[in-house]
Amino acid sequence: MLTAVAGLPAIRTHFTDDTRYLFQVLVSSTSPVEANIALDLLSKSLPDKAVVAAVNVRETIRAIPATPFRMAVDEETLLRVGKLRKDLAMLKRETPDGYVVAVTTAGNLVLDLIVTIDDEKRFWTPVPARQDLVDPGIVPHLIESEHLLETIIDVIKAMGIVHNPNLYLSLDDWHLEYARETIQSVDDLFRDGHSAH
Repeated sequence: MLTAVAGLPAIRTHFTDDTRYLFQVLVSSTSPVEANIALDLLSKSLPDKAVVAAVNVRETIRAIPATPFRMAVDEETLLRVGKLRKDLAMLKRETPDGYVVAVTTAGNLVLDLIVTIDDEKRFWTPVPARQDLVDPGIVPHLIESEHLLETIIDVIKAMGIVHNPNLYLSLDDWHLEYARETIQSVDDLFRDGHSAH
């Protein structure tokens, strides 16, 4: 089965000071245009395998709803299935490499998903959530950690959320999908323009 987590080692090899920012834009920008520019720049110097892996990490993140959102289970089920423990108002799970993934809830409403990196809490959903799918400061850790992305996906699935990202096998697949998305947004622009007259 194709998973974004399986592609992380391919990215790590090429995740350097020179490429870090471009990977961050590709993985976290809400703008398909920005993501595509980053993808084109990366694919000039890196093997397709690493760039496709980054696109799949992007799609995996895109398939995680922005907080707040309703989960399909109650808190007790989330604790049990997600292997979380209750700590005051938070439900927490540590990764073997020292990250803490925490969830705050109100009934079946997920208020926040929080990642603690070296005692610094970072909210998964940036405020405002218009520019980035995820806090860009979390992206290097998602790429470099053996466990963080997998743990977050586990916790999301334990919430009863259907997490079914589009995963790509090649850059051609991404470009086809991206072209369709771009045409759609241009169509919408013209449609909105006509209705304004």
